[in-house]
Amino acid sequence: MKIWHICIFELRRILKIRSVLLNLFILPLLLIFILGTALSSTMGTGKDNVPDQVRVGVIQTGSNSVSDSDSISEALNTFVKTPAVAEMMKVQHMSTEEEAVRALRQGELDFAVLVPSDLEQRMMQGEEAKLQWILGKDSTLNIVGETLFTRFTDELNRHIAVAEVLGPEASTAVASSPDVGSGNMSYINVSNPGTADTSYSASQYYAASMLAMFMLYSGMTTSNSLFSERDKKTLTRLQAAPLGNGVIFAGKIAGNSLLAFIQAMIIVLMTYWLYGVNWGTHPWLIVLICVLITIASMTIGVIVALVSKSSTSASALMQGIIIAMTFISGGFTPIAIDFVQRISEFTVNHWALQSFLRMMLDASMSEIMHNIVMLGVVSAVLLAIAAVIYRKVGYRYE
Repeated sequence: MKIWHICIFELRRILKIRSVLLNLFILPLLLIFILGTALSSTMGTGKDNVPDQVRVGVIQTGSNSVSDSDSISEALNTFVKTPAVAEMMKVQHMSTEEEAVRALRQGELDFAVLVPSDLEQRMMQGEEAKLQWILGKDSTLNIVGETLFTRFTDELNRHIAVAEVLGPEASTAVASSPDVGSGNMSYINVSNPGTADTSYSASQYYAASMLAMFMLYSGMTTSNSLFSERDKKTLTRLQAAPLGNGVIFAGKIAGNSLLAFIQAMIIVLMTYWLYGVNWGTHPWLIVLICVLITIASMTIGVIVALVSKSSTSASALMQGIIIAMTFISGGFTPIAIDFVQRISEFTVNHWALQSFLRMMLDASMSEIMHNIVMLGVVSAVLLAIAAVIYRKVGYRYE
């Protein structure tokens, strides 16, 4: 009896369990359908989503009031009248910050900018030019407003740097340069991370996230299988055969790995045929990602099985790990918190999801491969940890 025989036996044994078939094959397809249908209006349908024109309130106080003819006011007024900028935002001049805040609350404005009264003085002293944002209710329009006016301040700061090199006497000339806010420059370019006219839909997003999550559940099947041999006292019979513990262990892992890979292929093909999910134009990269997720899933299951005292505690720990990794990686809903995003970069789900999404958006090969390589790094680290724990603990009946 070799590893291959144990692998086939393990696969046949698992496929006879109806609850496993339900949880690994039917449930993910059902969840993808429900989430993709219910959230299609909030996430999109796979087409470009160009934001509406942003209504911006500009507050200039003190020496920077609209009636003055100082260089900052001239540069700002020239900037907002630039055709490329004027197409994206409609500017209203406000006299006070309170007036702008009230307009934001009433929905009359989408975004507001406060120009400090001492901005020109600070620029003359070589300090960085900064504006104060007052955010509205729509996060997308806030991003557009911030991007536009950040471009304006970046141009001012560039001239400050030039003025420092040329000397203090050139500061005034640089600050009032007609290039700041000039219509000859392109201030913002709207595009997708991939090919034009493509973006992922809710069905695509949740197909990718649920595929990664349920492939990890195959690791829990591995953990349960390892404990099942101990609990049923069948591990001692296997060890009595002329087989090493490593062969038995590897055969069971191979069987569950094959199950996870079959699960992945069924989910990919069924979502493509039934829900019209576009997985991109790189099928072999999809296979590679699924192989890496399978490795990560098996290693997590092995680690949990070897460090847990019982199958109950192993199942609870495994479920907690899967749910936690799926949540912080944005598998249930995208999370825009920087701290959480940083943590998610240490999870399998994050790099698997990003790899699938980049392919769905038909991004550049270098961008896709970066995510795949990072997924491989996470899988390799988990594999090394599992190997160390196995050498210390081993798989045997105690």
